[in-house]
Amino acid sequence: MSSPVQRHVRRTNSSYLNDRSNVTPVKAEDARWSLLDLVRRCRKPLGLRDRDVAVLRGLLSFVPQSADPNSLVVFASNRALIERCDGIDERTLRRRLTNLKANGLLARKSSPNGKRYRVQDECAEAKLTYGIDLAPLFAIRDHLIALAEECSREEIRCKALRSVIRDILYHRAATIQPALHDLACRSLRRSLSSDQLAGLIQELQENLPQTGAETSSVADAVTVSDRQNDRHIQKSKKENYESEVAPEKVSTANRTSYPRSTDVGQTNDITVSECMALAKNAASFASVTAKDWGDVIRLSDTLAPAIGLARTDVETARKAMGALGSALAILGITEAFDRIRQPRAYLQALTNRAASESMDFVRMFRSLTTCRAPSARSMTIA
Repeated sequence: MSSPVQRHVRRTNSSYLNDRSNVTPVKAEDARWSLLDLVRRCRKPLGLRDRDVAVLRGLLSFVPQSADPNSLVVFASNRALIERCDGIDERTLRRRLTNLKANGLLARKSSPNGKRYRVQDECAEAKLTYGIDLAPLFAIRDHLIALAEECSREEIRCKALRSVIRDILYHRAATIQPALHDLACRSLRRSLSSDQLAGLIQELQENLPQTGAETSSVADAVTVSDRQNDRHIQKSKKENYESEVAPEKVSTANRTSYPRSTDVGQTNDITVSECMALAKNAASFASVTAKDWGDVIRLSDTLAPAIGLARTDVETARKAMGALGSALAILGITEAFDRIRQPRAYLQALTNRAASESMDFVRMFRSLTTCRAPSARSMTIA
């Protein structure tokens, strides 16, 4: 059926829809919240706390979106400010306002009676406004932008320097003095500047013994460690760690041929594919898909320093649990990292338990990789 609208009319309507002048313009960025985001990003150099940012957000909510220089004075009462600041205590509000003023983010325009209000004439034009002036905050916008960029660069530098410290602690822990080793471990949990971290790295490097190679690669360390463990394990049936065809199961067969605490599976069997399927987070960090237990062991050694484990911790766990047992423990801790407060202490507890009694490592691995909401003390090992 033909449309009752003529052809030229339909074309006119189509051109009307395609007219760029009728496209809704994109809203401009709100200057209030962009300033608040800048303050949040560089609140530490400014000497602010999280409550200061919350109070500043409440003050900015009273400022018009246009951010007119003549409308930057907030004359709301303390009760109204408390409601906008998520119901904080009035004494806290007063302290945070004082701190914001001391850091140059606001100014006070006090009235003769100390109240905040606005005086208008018969034409409803403001003549006087007493209250909290946010003009200093808008005046230092360029300074906040530069300071936020410097904070971002400082954060990247600190992250890189912490990685260097963690690498030194992992590969050269045996050659570092105990006091310096403890200081470096504590520095990873503290908020230090990049200069302090760089000084600590220099101190660590100066106290390291001068050898032909300053650091050894992770692959070399894994190869030596695996070979040392293989020499001490006596089994009637050899396990093929380098199988490229089909990964064999870690089974309870010939259990009597295993030394105590090095038997990986006692009640449950598991394959490499099942192991990687349970430890999805750990598998995502692997450069290649794990095809045999040797790849699993190498992956665990690569992830150990990333979760805060020192080289000595891994070696101690390997002596008590064996190569595969310690690998399953590290992968399980990596998978349950958000539920374990202290991965190093958790691995040490597993090591002590494995050294004192027989332990089913596959069952332990499955319990760690099972998603559940444990209580605050459910991660404690007896």
